[in-house]
Amino acid sequence: MSGAEQLVSAYLSLHAESAARLMESMPVEQANAVLGTVDAATAAPVLGHMLPTYAARCVERQSPMEGAMLLEKLGSQEAVAVLRHLDHARRDEVLGALGSQWLVAFRLLLSYPVNTVGAWVEPRALTLPDDCTVGDARERAARSDLVAQARIYVLDRSHRIRGAVRGLTLLQLHTRKKLASILEPADALWAREPLATAIEKDVWERNTEAPVMNRDEEFIGAITYADLRKAHRQLTSSGSADPPHDLAEVSELIAIGAGSLWQSLGELVRPDRRR
Repeated sequence: MSGAEQLVSAYLSLHAESAARLMESMPVEQANAVLGTVDAATAAPVLGHMLPTYAARCVERQSPMEGAMLLEKLGSQEAVAVLRHLDHARRDEVLGALGSQWLVAFRLLLSYPVNTVGAWVEPRALTLPDDCTVGDARERAARSDLVAQARIYVLDRSHRIRGAVRGLTLLQLHTRKKLASILEPADALWAREPLATAIEKDVWERNTEAPVMNRDEEFIGAITYADLRKAHRQLTSSGSADPPHDLAEVSELIAIGAGSLWQSLGELVRPDRRR
């Protein structure tokens, strides 16, 4: 790497947001060339601070594999916002280059109308089975590289939410205590619920985040109040609060796990069924 490239890399690493604003003022070919001088870990935060429409134009000028590597370094919401602005052919190419766990997560988010909770959920959330002990739960949480949240959601073997537990609570109790005996309530939002309705729920009086479930009452991820408000504000300001007319068939992500840490990512996807 030349001295100039090292300088660019340092600037992008230290000032990702200001770099994004500067690059948005450049022709997209020039901005994309700058991103191409650094690795994906350095370029991704800059891409995440760009307007999704502009970021998508950059991704369009990269190979599907390069674009997929960038999106894998972003948060789920930022990556899906970019994917929504790619044309269908390029989106399919980028999705095809993603790792399997990312592909399932991103397809889940893309399958929901943009004005619903499901489109903004974080599917890579840490969950635990209700038949483990506190000691098991501590070990599994320590080994996990999934997204940390305020509460860890506890599921039964049908993928339904039994309740929640806080990490600090796990550290304070005897290791042999059953996890199911220490759960606090965890009121969930419906994935198909409109953002405007979800913002008014009583759950936000007690918690800063909430679990989300599909119509089969299966856990599919979590969403924070801050992200919910941000999504609603974006849609309201853009005039996109109404649902789209041609919705693709919804795919639901099933949380799976057999004797290991349950995750909200899995290999199984199935159509959403009406209750």
